[in-house]
Amino acid sequence: MNIDEQIKKDLAEQAKELDKLMDHDESLLGYMKQGFNYGYAWLVKVAFVLALVLSVLLVFCGYQFFTAAPEHELFWGVLLILTFNAQVATKLFIYMQINRNHTAREIRLLELRLQATNQPDG
Repeated sequence: MNIDEQIKKDLAEQAKELDKLMDHDESLLGYMKQGFNYGYAWLVKVAFVLALVLSVLLVFCGYQFFTAAPEHELFWGVLLILTFNAQVATKLFIYMQINRNHTAREIRLLELRLQATNQPDG
């Protein structure tokens, strides 16, 4: 195998990797799925479960607040605010992880593009 064939083979492999990286869903659901593609997927799954649990607690505390006797409204109101803040923090964490994964993917894609353009012509 001569050098020209080797260069063509390497460029074809890099093109396949570029196509694989570029082939992704541009919808919001596709963007959200990127959180499950990399090393901390288990942590994102735990955060999604926590967000679901906090949503249920938020609805429950809201219901209890609006139906509670006047002497218990403060208790349920504080719990409502705390669950809301916890849910906001959890969702911020989820979106930060997804954005980190998306940014890392874009950097790898840029690296591959730079490598493809810096290949010597044979």
